[in-house]
Amino acid sequence: MIGGGGREHAIVRALAADPAVSELHAAPGNPGIGELAQLHAVSASDPADVVRLARHVSAELVVIGPEAPLVAGVADALRAAGIAVFGPDAAAARIEGSKAFAKEVMAAAGIPTAGARVASTEAEAADALKAFGAPYVVKDDALAAGKGVVVTEDFPAALAHAASCARVVIEEYLDGPEVSLFALADGRTAVPLLAAQDFKRAQDGDRGPNTGGMGAYVPLPWAPPGLADEVLATVIQPAIDELARRGTPYRGVLYAGLALTSAGVKVVEFNARFGDPETQVVLDRLATPLAGPLHAAAAGDLAAVPALSWHPGAAVTVVIAAEGYPDSPAKGDAITLKELPAGTQGYLLHAGTALARAGLVTAGGRVLSAVGSGPDLASARAAAYAVAECAEFRGGWYRRDIAERASAGR
Repeated sequence: MIGGGGREHAIVRALAADPAVSELHAAPGNPGIGELAQLHAVSASDPADVVRLARHVSAELVVIGPEAPLVAGVADALRAAGIAVFGPDAAAARIEGSKAFAKEVMAAAGIPTAGARVASTEAEAADALKAFGAPYVVKDDALAAGKGVVVTEDFPAALAHAASCARVVIEEYLDGPEVSLFALADGRTAVPLLAAQDFKRAQDGDRGPNTGGMGAYVPLPWAPPGLADEVLATVIQPAIDELARRGTPYRGVLYAGLALTSAGVKVVEFNARFGDPETQVVLDRLATPLAGPLHAAAAGDLAAVPALSWHPGAAVTVVIAAEGYPDSPAKGDAITLKELPAGTQGYLLHAGTALARAGLVTAGGRVLSAVGSGPDLASARAAAYAVAECAEFRGGWYRRDIAERASAGR
């Protein structure tokens, strides 16, 4: 497992529960991952370093979690060394690494998405903003760890964000709720997972700045029936086919961020990896052991994998963030983890944590993910917040309204 965040802890937890997995290694991992896998001090975005480690531990499968190693070509180097890897090559990972490239792919494949313009100067950005009007949507064309997007009614703020980036994609605003759908892909075949919804804004009521995600839940009781099949047919498979046509077959997980607009499903963005924090809830509900499908995707054999099965009920995750997140998160504060209340169906996943002399401390903006499950969203939500209350550190905070409307049937 390459990476060390909450998403990677969720993946490692699922792999550790798979009876087919005999040994787990992680680089660099985190203290929570370290309870399930042997940790290694490796630079995740250094292809040669990752190949060296994979050879050293005789890895039969390497799973790449974050986007930066993918864009850096870590998957290319592993495949060149004859090592099975779950994650796209750098050329295919451009679908996340460049918003402009993603728009090219969508246009060529006839995938429904927002109208957009690419701007490299302040004048070009100003013209595009005026053409589309408010709300203004400005996306950094490069990787920005999930925080390169500004959606605002404020023209000067939108223009300032554009000016701070080397190149931006400016889009029309898409109305309607947003949904995340992941699909495993082997270059030809794609298999969708459960649709999830995450919460990007920092504060309750979807206020405040965009973050990497403050919580998520599954299932989506309000989503139209057949959503996954529709997205597979109109979004995922056309993207996989177009990338294969270009000679860059996509092998890994393709993340489609979608808007369910009044004019139908449209793509907000593509990512080249599992989303965080949606992975935490999607994998919580996955009943099929994880290693087999991931290896089949790496080997080009997804068509032979039996249909995925899912646990009934719901899952909710609540992200516990550090003081100052997302702008300037505090680090080095001691973390106290209390025992969960008896009967609580939940657990904590580590994200921005580290071990110091004094014990467990904060080491990132999103510190922990509290995951709860239950027969319905209301019980899963209650469990997630009960878990969140068991983690304490100076300045720690979290949204109080994750999945609130959905669990109340609204």
